[in-house]
Amino acid sequence: MKLVDPSGDVPIVQMSVYASQSPDDLFRLGQALRPLRDQNIAIMGSGFASYHNLQGMFSGATSAPEFKGKHSEWTRSLDDAMSTTSSDERGAKLKDWRKWPYASLMHPPRGTEHFSPLVVCAGAAGEQAAESWSDEFLGFDNKTYYWK
Repeated sequence: MKLVDPSGDVPIVQMSVYASQSPDDLFRLGQALRPLRDQNIAIMGSGFASYHNLQGMFSGATSAPEFKGKHSEWTRSLDDAMSTTSSDERGAKLKDWRKWPYASLMHPPRGTEHFSPLVVCAGAAGEQAAESWSDEFLGFDNKTYYWK
């Protein structure tokens, strides 16, 4: 946050994700935080929603064409959920994110701490579709999603 405000005058409240990793609970947490946006309070989630599989990262598997195809399929599901304007529909899609193609490859079971913050932010978004940008990381596109 020092890059946003070098004076360090931005108050920050840090929160953790639920140990249960329940997408329903995380989405509802975001919905509870939603009114803060109307008070000009930013809700930020830090993570790595596109991919967080350390074994795959360190093995070099992310540069293989086979991985890129699987990652593209995963990203289509992710983009679909994040581009949904209805909060209820977005929540329903995120509830079942473990059923998306290659979900366990992208975020191994019990390793969702880098995906969970996105679910909270998606809950706080209200009736808006996310915008996104991509950065290349280890040979694949890493997506960042945001709501204005």
